[in-house]
Amino acid sequence: MVPKQSNNNPYFIYERLKSREVHIGNLVLGGDHPIVIQSMTNTNSLDTKETVEQAIRILKAGGELIRITAQGVSEAKNLKNIKAELVAKGYNTPLSADIHFNPKLAEIAAQYIDKVRINPGNYAEENTKAEYSDIEYKKAINRITEKLKPLISICKKHQTAIRIGVNHGSLSNRILSRYGNTVLGMVESALEFVKIFEEAQFYDLIISLKSSHVLTMVHANRLLASRMLKNKKIYPIHLGVTEAGNGLEGRQKSIAGIATLLNEGIGDTIRVSLTEAPENEIPMAISLRDNIRNRKGNKSSKSNQKVWFDPYSYTKRDSKTIRNIGGENLPIVIVAATQTYSCKVQRPYIGENSPVADYLYIGKETPLFLPADNLYIQDYSVWKNEYSNCFPLLNAIDLQTNKIQPEQIAFVRLTDEELESQNIQETLKKIPLAVLVLTAISENPISEWREAFYVLHKEQINIPVILYRKFDLDQMETLLLAATKDYSALLIDGFGDGIWLEDNGAIPLFNIRQISFGILQSCRLRLTQTDYIVCPSCGRTLFNIEERLEEIRAKTKHLKHLKIAVMGCVVNGLGEMADADYGYVGSGIGKVNLYKGKELKQKNLPEKTASDSLIALIKTEGDWKNL
Repeated sequence: MVPKQSNNNPYFIYERLKSREVHIGNLVLGGDHPIVIQSMTNTNSLDTKETVEQAIRILKAGGELIRITAQGVSEAKNLKNIKAELVAKGYNTPLSADIHFNPKLAEIAAQYIDKVRINPGNYAEENTKAEYSDIEYKKAINRITEKLKPLISICKKHQTAIRIGVNHGSLSNRILSRYGNTVLGMVESALEFVKIFEEAQFYDLIISLKSSHVLTMVHANRLLASRMLKNKKIYPIHLGVTEAGNGLEGRQKSIAGIATLLNEGIGDTIRVSLTEAPENEIPMAISLRDNIRNRKGNKSSKSNQKVWFDPYSYTKRDSKTIRNIGGENLPIVIVAATQTYSCKVQRPYIGENSPVADYLYIGKETPLFLPADNLYIQDYSVWKNEYSNCFPLLNAIDLQTNKIQPEQIAFVRLTDEELESQNIQETLKKIPLAVLVLTAISENPISEWREAFYVLHKEQINIPVILYRKFDLDQMETLLLAATKDYSALLIDGFGDGIWLEDNGAIPLFNIRQISFGILQSCRLRLTQTDYIVCPSCGRTLFNIEERLEEIRAKTKHLKHLKIAVMGCVVNGLGEMADADYGYVGSGIGKVNLYKGKELKQKNLPEKTASDSLIALIKTEGDWKNL
């Protein structure tokens, strides 16, 4: 039975998707229960002591559910010892087993722990064919059904829940033959398994659709939620951006995907996957949950308005081209030219250099000269059209009381409420080179911006739009979360030709630029640094992935035109690194395979020298650039 849903459109007004309740040990997912925070150990699953100690560190950080890989029979059986040791230490925490390829392992693990994660892409799939006839496709489904029966029986007996965990990088050949490597393929892969479980009258299910590509992850989960609503069978959804990496980049990718969906009411449990110690994942996950929990109720005149674009794929909003803004141009970044530091000013966040902003805002300043190698924006009240690289910024009053010459590029700062005015709309249409600086001022900027874009669509105003918001925040971590969450939700849907964010003067401009360009990089809309696709590691990883990542980053961080994958093993490796230019993938104990795209180039290289071999490969292939 589907929990009752309202008629409000979650795109404009927040309302949580009401899923059925599923018990996982002493936790309950779904319904009105709080979003559950989880992580995954990366220790050897046969080492009970080390795994238990790491699990406790996760729990002390605020984790509520822990996943442990079981890649063999011994590892699956040892879950019983890990569970017993945690209980003996006073931690009756639900445990989940991570299973790939071998159904027997799932059947063993399900007897000892509270949840089993299985991957439809490789669970009982032969994956030996590239094409499937309808008859062959049906036979494969029947074979999977038979393989699942023992697991279902064991889970019913032991009250063990099951996560159907689909990874974009490991869809089965059968799914690929019919749907391709697509969002639809991910959803169909999950729902095929749901149907098998439902026919066996097993409903303790959680579903996850993960990808290293933020847009794919968001679109897939939206489509899943829509399909479940239509089917009137809504299961809890686990959210995560896989292979996000570490540091600032890993956190921004996770925020961009997870927060966008939470904001639309989708998600009952989350994991922020970082290539770091797993306990480091928990603070950001808690911040994401608290951000939604503390969200103020919002009102919208468009709460029943249908979405006017395809929410399941990316298409950039059609806008005219004005200089380097709009049209087919990449999104731009605007920041203040100078900063008046407050007493709380922080040191810059240590990380990669970020590019110079595309436009610098000088406000009411009237410099004696402006360097010709930059572009500037100046308040209209002091602008005198003295420099060809300096453009006026008008407000609503300026717009209606002053004439702008047809050949003049003009930035116009308006709120959603001001944009609703018919007079404002007509005036905007008369300025050929207007760029709208869409300013969010409410506590719910995402809904505010979305309403404004609906007005632009309805009134057929196709001018470029810069998303602007000033955040009254003085901590790097809180600004990182708030800004990435707010801007990504619009950019993912193709809305916004640029971003402009300000803080209250406490955070260095270097970091403002870092966050701004990082948002665009996370959404894969503008790459300004080497893009690393990196798994968080687990018990299947047979080399020190954190050390190897930093080693590779030190040698390749200037290759801003490349996407480089660093993967612990082949479970998701070749799939999640599908659009990577180069891949460094674990193949055994201290061994690594190197790839150019999907093509295996070198096999079983020693871990300690494989990074040098990767550099040599990039040079041989002609993709190397000197500093």
